[in-house]
Amino acid sequence: VTSASGQIAYPFSSTRRIEFAAGATRYSYDIEVDKLYHQNGFFTSEFERESLNDQAPDPLNMAQASAALVGDNTVFGFVSPIRGGRYRLEVEQTMGTADFTTVIADWRRYYSPTRNLTVGARGLHYGRYGLTADESQQDGFGLLRPLFLGYETFIRGYAYESFDANECAVSASLPGATTGCPTFDRLFGQQLAVANLEMRVPFIGVEQYGIINFPFLPTELVLFADAGLAWDADNKPVWEWSRTSGERVPVVSTGVSARFNVLGFMILEAYYAYPWQRPDMGGHWGFNLAPGW
Repeated sequence: VTSASGQIAYPFSSTRRIEFAAGATRYSYDIEVDKLYHQNGFFTSEFERESLNDQAPDPLNMAQASAALVGDNTVFGFVSPIRGGRYRLEVEQTMGTADFTTVIADWRRYYSPTRNLTVGARGLHYGRYGLTADESQQDGFGLLRPLFLGYETFIRGYAYESFDANECAVSASLPGATTGCPTFDRLFGQQLAVANLEMRVPFIGVEQYGIINFPFLPTELVLFADAGLAWDADNKPVWEWSRTSGERVPVVSTGVSARFNVLGFMILEAYYAYPWQRPDMGGHWGFNLAPGW
């Protein structure tokens, strides 16, 4: 991916502004196959790397222009916002090899009923519109890769690396399944919808903000519920609660997490999530390097 862009912003006030951006992006492709050989059930030392660039798709050349209305009056704690709210309403037009419109609607609000408790709520839509059937297909080369719902900053418990082949083999037999691994494939689409709810408690902090006064490792304890849905023109959403469906149903996870401010330059989150639409996986641990939304 090679890109260049510029942005200009005009503030209406200290908490609200409008942004304009323009740029160009080029996506080019290389394909390599690594071959490992095994004999009698054991891998040998033989290794071969083969280039398949003659099968690589043509590059994508596109230009973008966008406008966004942004608001932010949040008060930030040690690892996440604790009061106020923020929003972003953005429309981006892409032209070139593929012509489509990207829409982002992101709303967040933080309530503090007591000094050491914050209730955070977020609703997010991220979608690409106007793609042709070929441009939006999920497994096509040379096209735009679909968006992925399983990033921990969207919904915890469905991370890419947490899936294995056994889980896919089980989910392929689910009612309504149209792919080889519906539990995993339902996380991809050209449109995403996300909803999050968190209860945040500053467990370790300072005397003014925190249950335990120890400012060297600020820690926030979180009780969370995440929900999301991914879809596109070929995979319509099915708005129903189901744990055993192979269709594009919403996915939900609940759990607990702890966010740590490590030396003031890195925020680490360790979480235990139960993904309700992965009954064969069950609850599991995960990690994330990002501040709270």
